[in-house]
Amino acid sequence: MKIIILLLLTTKVYLFSQQSIYLTTEDGWKIHLKYMKPKKENFPLLLLIHSQKENYTEWKNWFSHIEAFGYGWAAIDLRGHGVSIYKTDGSSQTYSSFSVSGNDNEYNKMIRDIETAVIYLSSSGVAEDKIFIIGSHLGANVAAKFCVINKNIAGLILIHPYSTINDIPIIGLLRNYGKRPILMVSPQNNLKRIRDTLLLYHLTRSKTDPKKTFIIISGNFTTPKDMPKSLIYRILHWINTPYLPEVVTTNEIQTNISTSQIQNLSSPIILILEDE
Repeated sequence: MKIIILLLLTTKVYLFSQQSIYLTTEDGWKIHLKYMKPKKENFPLLLLIHSQKENYTEWKNWFSHIEAFGYGWAAIDLRGHGVSIYKTDGSSQTYSSFSVSGNDNEYNKMIRDIETAVIYLSSSGVAEDKIFIIGSHLGANVAAKFCVINKNIAGLILIHPYSTINDIPIIGLLRNYGKRPILMVSPQNNLKRIRDTLLLYHLTRSKTDPKKTFIIISGNFTTPKDMPKSLIYRILHWINTPYLPEVVTTNEIQTNISTSQIQNLSSPIILILEDE
């Protein structure tokens, strides 16, 4: 009996422990993925896409919070980043040698890294319609491009999205995103990022389902590493029910929001911008 109990406990620990997976893309990159299964079969999984010059550890502070909700997570090292620098032909390459121009550069091809991860997760029992993809900076643009192609993904969260970065423009792409939930997040200490995010929000909302298109402007942070815990939890709550639990509706804050308005805010903004 003692042996049986030990085996059961060991199995349980294995089922809910982090795993390092190495996957091969169709164009020959060996991609590293860190993976934790959801606690229950029907729970969501967050596929985490890091910023440029970063790696999967950019999301390290998020892991325990995601697990507290019972969600699964998978954090990828995009090609040329982290330990995803090797190819099947034995060569290696880092992002420092990637071209930042051209619609077929390695940055645009990063959607193949995400596709490979999604295929693996699907084969592991995580349905595509349970996957929310969350990207930061460059990762936001790559995630958006992938989600426009793959219509089965449950939802998309963009942190610090750019109208274009490394020749990955998303203004036109997001018009074809469809009716799925989408959330855009910007800190309130970066006026340029607020303006970019507001622009993307308005353009996306005009072409998608307004009831599923949201924006949060809150906190002072630069990357997922230093995002306040309270904001992480707001995002995770949104995934559970893709609408904002606290809403301040306003017509006053538009894309011409001023620096003084941001600096004088007494509390974080959480808002859905209404049509005028």
